[in-house]
Amino acid sequence: MQSLLASVAQFQAQLPLLLTVVIIALGILLFVRETFAVDVTALVIMTAFIVTGVLAPEEGFAGFTNPATTTVGCMFVLSYALFKSGLLDPLIRLLIRLGRWHFPAALVALLLFATICSAFINDTAVVALLMPAALRLAERSGVAPSKVLMPLSFAALLGGACTLIGTSTNVLVSGIAEKQGYAPFGMFEFSQAAVWITLLGVVYMLTIGLVLLPSRRTGSSVPASSSTYVAWVRVEAGAADVGRTIAASGLRREFEAQVVLLRRGDGSRTREPEDSTVLAAGDELTVVLGLERLRELRRAAGYRIVTDEREQGEPSASRLFEVVVPRGSWLAGLRSNSRVFRHEVGQSLIGVRRDPRFLDADPGATRFAEGDMLLIATSESNMFRLSEEDALTIIDEYGDAPFDGVKAAKALTVLVGVVAAAATGFAPIVITALVGVIALLLTRVITPDEAYRAIEWKVIFLLAGVLSMGTALQKTGGDLLVANALQGMIGNSDPRIALGAVFGATFLATNVMSNNATAALMTPIALQLSKAMGVSERPFLIAIMFAASFAFMTPMGYQTNTMIYVPGGYRFSDYVKVGTPLNVLTWIVSMIVIPLYFPFTIV
Repeated sequence: MQSLLASVAQFQAQLPLLLTVVIIALGILLFVRETFAVDVTALVIMTAFIVTGVLAPEEGFAGFTNPATTTVGCMFVLSYALFKSGLLDPLIRLLIRLGRWHFPAALVALLLFATICSAFINDTAVVALLMPAALRLAERSGVAPSKVLMPLSFAALLGGACTLIGTSTNVLVSGIAEKQGYAPFGMFEFSQAAVWITLLGVVYMLTIGLVLLPSRRTGSSVPASSSTYVAWVRVEAGAADVGRTIAASGLRREFEAQVVLLRRGDGSRTREPEDSTVLAAGDELTVVLGLERLRELRRAAGYRIVTDEREQGEPSASRLFEVVVPRGSWLAGLRSNSRVFRHEVGQSLIGVRRDPRFLDADPGATRFAEGDMLLIATSESNMFRLSEEDALTIIDEYGDAPFDGVKAAKALTVLVGVVAAAATGFAPIVITALVGVIALLLTRVITPDEAYRAIEWKVIFLLAGVLSMGTALQKTGGDLLVANALQGMIGNSDPRIALGAVFGATFLATNVMSNNATAALMTPIALQLSKAMGVSERPFLIAIMFAASFAFMTPMGYQTNTMIYVPGGYRFSDYVKVGTPLNVLTWIVSMIVIPLYFPFTIV
């Protein structure tokens, strides 16, 4: 009887650890199978720990108040303010001009620009910003988008590893270590080691990677993500194109528009007019062109989007939305000039994405159909209402405001101040980032509503949820158990072997599940392993930071890889073929570089 009671007591003592292992195993399965969104899976894991009693409620919810979570949220706002100011737009235009002259030089500049930006700005935002420029670069250089987009994504991932704020993973690992009593990482503490790896990775993508990449187009003359749109354009009096042929016009040369219908002031109509046709003031043209070109054309002098009712030169508080008419929408069947459409949606229809053969000659007579993609300028509140009513589904949103030099200077000053204050040790990064956000709000660079919208709440909930895994491992002794098992297999051999094992396990896991979840799981184990081996924890933590960011082997390994999948016309095998050698290269180089800058000896 006594032995039975002892066995029961032993089982009860081990029950929290067993529950932790089961919950983490099920969580990994959900991450890999992508049964739910990653943030939902993270919250399920956190809730399971609380419900089973492994963690107390305050321990489970601690991820929401963790400095790492707060820091990442603030960096989203700082990045948004910099992009909103338009500060990077001139550099992007310069990059595109360079592409017309020399594509390889432009590609090198694009990748270096992406790596530098990603070191200080969220890498997902960097890829979103540079993707249209990369597509235009490919289009104007006559190369397939597949040759440009994967290098862009990989360069952003490499650049993000260079500073503490480059990626949420770095902030997360440093935060977990600090909570367990270890010194947090400085802003540029591991930059020297990361720069070597980043440069070698960029060189690989410009040489071997470029050869391995497919030259695959998306099936149309305009890249899929550039969205070919049909628009109705009027040539204004005094426009530079008046008296020019279609072939010589800026419409063709600058905006690369295809004219499918010409309507003269006398009522005559010509379908697919000849390139030698001379344009006159008042001519209305139905044109087909890419999304980015259409946005430029809307701002250009001498042209007028017929269905854009805004007065020429009139400032507008509206934004540009790319939307789709969903199944069952009450907009289906309405004409573009109908009173209901103009009142409910807005007076600025910029373009329609549909085969021009199925569009009426008169822009006002076009009836919308389910599945139509529209480009509309309207207020954010109006678009939010339409989205809530399921009348329109938002695909993307574009800032349409002119460059504001004052706001750009303020945003840049705040970002530099945040980085400098944290780098010099004046204050922790969570404090400097929070002060930076407050400064942006007080100086009216952004509004409170814009700050809330800038935060990727999916990432915040993901971070808060996955932090519970590390907490549960530490509380139940799971991290010590795994670390002792690893040490038992490795023995008293060179610590580089243990470092290589941690790096390899991390990058393999991050290619099939969330990078933040991988980091949250591996960091407590690495800390215990270094402690058990009697060596510094620094090399192991940096290995996890790097490996969790270097997700090159799968399209779902990192959000930027997923973003480029369809526009680049990629297949799963392309990531394996190009990304696997790069992952192996970064693994080998990291094992050489990390110990050089961060010795295993405890100081």
